[in-house]
Amino acid sequence: MGITLAILFGVPLLGLARLDLFGDAHRALLRPVDFAHGLTAVLAAIVAFYVVTFTINMPAGRMFCGFGCPVGQLSRFADAIDAFPNDPLRRRRGWLELGGFALVLSLAVTLWWTAPASVLAWPAAAFAMSAVSTVAAAAVLHGRRWRWGFCRGFCPIGLYYSVVETGAPFGIDFDSAGACIDCGACDTICPVHLEPRTLEAEVPAPGGLAFDGLPGLNHCLHCGLCVEVCELVTQKQPGRPAMGLRRLHRKPRRLDRRSDVPAVGNEPTA
Repeated sequence: MGITLAILFGVPLLGLARLDLFGDAHRALLRPVDFAHGLTAVLAAIVAFYVVTFTINMPAGRMFCGFGCPVGQLSRFADAIDAFPNDPLRRRRGWLELGGFALVLSLAVTLWWTAPASVLAWPAAAFAMSAVSTVAAAAVLHGRRWRWGFCRGFCPIGLYYSVVETGAPFGIDFDSAGACIDCGACDTICPVHLEPRTLEAEVPAPGGLAFDGLPGLNHCLHCGLCVEVCELVTQKQPGRPAMGLRRLHRKPRRLDRRSDVPAVGNEPTA
């Protein structure tokens, strides 16, 4: 997420791409340009960002969705608020994290369309404050209301990634020979309501705009929450046997890719 924010702030502030709606400080590749070329530079930067995330998607699945997407991060902060219903201090901290991140994200978005110097002059200052407040409010609303449901069923980029995801070699893997005690904790904690132990099984009705019939691994965000809760459960077992779920693990070659239940066995960790 830090890399994502660095890109969102760095591109306009460094002058790699910026369109100044209230001035003439348009930039493209560190040079002053006219309005048309500034707009072209911004659109090109957006396309380039998409290409990078698509490239990551090919070997690692929807890794960006789970770790680098700001929308997903809003959902994480919102989850943290509800994780401690009886702890006012932790809930207050969660609200501060959600609101602070929403403000930072909205400022980054605004800087793509308004030069920093223009923000200090009227009417750009009023536009900037309005834009930052509006985007921040929308971000908080998303985190509190839609959260991961948007990622699974309504995100247009996520919808595309779920289709082109054709079995990335790295991701969440389940070894039935591990220490699984069938506690169901991984199923409960999955933010997009998948069953991490059977990700190769088809998801019949994912909801929203998502396509039916795709395997769970195509919807998996690789956030690793299922692996973290599996580790917590495993640590409580005598002798700390090998975990059943693993993250960023090179998945084994299945003898029957059509099976709804993964085959037993695993290859060495990459």
